[in-house]
Amino acid sequence: MRKFLFLFLTFSCLLTGCSTSQTKEQSTDDTENLDAYFEEEPADNEVGSAEFGFQDAMDAIYEYQGKPLEIPFSITGASAGMTTEIGVLLFVDGVAQPYSAVYEDGTVLEENYMQVFNLDYEQQENFDMVFQPVTGAVGESVPIMAVTILKPSFVAEGTDNPRYGFYHQESATTSRYISFEADPPKQTLKVADTNYSVTDVPQDVLDTMNAWNAIDTLDTTATLSLGVEDDNYIQADGKTATVKVQLYGGPEADFNITLFVNHHPVELDGTDYLSVRTVKNEMVEATFQIDTSELGKLNTIYAIAVTPENIEINNPVKTQSVLLVNEEAE
Repeated sequence: MRKFLFLFLTFSCLLTGCSTSQTKEQSTDDTENLDAYFEEEPADNEVGSAEFGFQDAMDAIYEYQGKPLEIPFSITGASAGMTTEIGVLLFVDGVAQPYSAVYEDGTVLEENYMQVFNLDYEQQENFDMVFQPVTGAVGESVPIMAVTILKPSFVAEGTDNPRYGFYHQESATTSRYISFEADPPKQTLKVADTNYSVTDVPQDVLDTMNAWNAIDTLDTTATLSLGVEDDNYIQADGKTATVKVQLYGGPEADFNITLFVNHHPVELDGTDYLSVRTVKNEMVEATFQIDTSELGKLNTIYAIAVTPENIEINNPVKTQSVLLVNEEAE
């Protein structure tokens, strides 16, 4: 299994430009235990690993009745002899959800989209994810998922070395569900659901898949890209940057795509996220302008696509992290 995972990740990286990582993600449910697939001693190039998950059963349903939800979560350092830095994002119905981390002793990590933890080996953090849902309506039942990002503080060195290598690999919990018995507070999120096109999958992607005898994965595996080749970066002028998002592969499904800069969602031409419907054996593509006027010179940009559908597909889907160079920023 370890060899299989390595080969699969290697192939994925050829398509997306990422590098393999020895991150291990684990729900706290025994049925999701992945310990047997990973060594306890860190390799020389290991960035870190963690075990994490919602503390309730896999079939748990959280009832929203108007008050903030409090969902128990646990994360544990899993790399012997090193400290793992890991960030935790939360998605409700495929939409990025800010939350507070509230500990039993009263300690509170203020509301943010990503909470970051530095974990020694076997160090465990138990807390409640506390939030008012940013989406949903009475009568609906929507999925909730936590996504981890490995070593989020890492930023590529610059234009001479823009690669992220092992850093920013993602893992995720299985979904639980929120049942809405009441409407959440008035929602202000804006969605772009027509600002995309459907085109053929690029020939170079098909050539790579054929070379690896993996063209069949186009039917089962989704891939998300910012349209940037490995060893490259996105250039901004100190005011704006043009970003292209490409999603292809897997069965037809609805996806919500959020663009993150420095681990915080950013607006896409005045909208909060892009909602698309994929087409089998085709590519969804969208181009947006983002505001970079408040950014420093070197920044990290990536996108995450989450489907709220209960289908057999890799979920979530993350692009490689890419260096965003805001050239005229001081």
